[in-house]
Amino acid sequence: MTIAKSCSSFLAILALSFSLSATATIIDFESFKIRNSNSTITPPYDSNLVITENIAGDGFFAVTPDPGQKVGYGTNAFDGMQINMINTVNWTTNPSATGNHPYLNMWVTDGANYAIISSENSYMNENFQTRAEWKIFEYGGLAGNLNWLFSSGIGSILNQYLQRDNIKVTLADFSDNIKLYEGPIGPTAGVQTGAPRGGFGFNVIFGDTQANFTGSDGYSISNLTVTVGQELYQAGNVAAVPEPSSLAIFALGVIGLAARRFKNQQTKLIN
Repeated sequence: MTIAKSCSSFLAILALSFSLSATATIIDFESFKIRNSNSTITPPYDSNLVITENIAGDGFFAVTPDPGQKVGYGTNAFDGMQINMINTVNWTTNPSATGNHPYLNMWVTDGANYAIISSENSYMNENFQTRAEWKIFEYGGLAGNLNWLFSSGIGSILNQYLQRDNIKVTLADFSDNIKLYEGPIGPTAGVQTGAPRGGFGFNVIFGDTQANFTGSDGYSISNLTVTVGQELYQAGNVAAVPEPSSLAIFALGVIGLAARRFKNQQTKLIN
């Protein structure tokens, strides 16, 4: 191996390391059941209540044929992050999916108070920094004081939609102190049976009390992605992938071995 070839190998490995750092960060999601048709929230769950994760770990298949049934798909990868940094959520919907599309539930806290910030309707791939359709639930009876969610202004609710100074909020309106977290543990004031209790701050929810989520064919999504700040995250099976720094160290090792071999060859030629 010549020095030129060694340098080429080194540059190729460095390029690979930087390309890996520029791709999506793979994060784990988990499927869980929330509520039976009779409003109970503990096992045994209804036999026809189904949620299974895709083999690729990038989405789920869910069936909630009876009103009241509810399931979730959550991650704690964003716990501790500011909600005002979340930009987009997107996925691919199976063409055979029936019923309303899943909605978002994000547990947030300022360290003392808690609530679920929810998005319904068609929000996929929209800019959450400007989208002004965010509902609030499970806020512990604090409807008279939601100011803790914002750095300034008066928080209020109109038809479930969260407002600041009587204007529907965007995620950009939230205080930097409002961060995702796993949600309250055990019986908690203001938390109803439909709240996600999987221990995840970020949840994709399917099912509700209305019949618009029922259907025997079920609903299936894949290629679930989330952007937070400038970072792209993708649901998937987390594998042991070398960090860019590890690859760079490996590349330096290759250069060292090549240089040593070159030196030995030169010594033999002189002798």
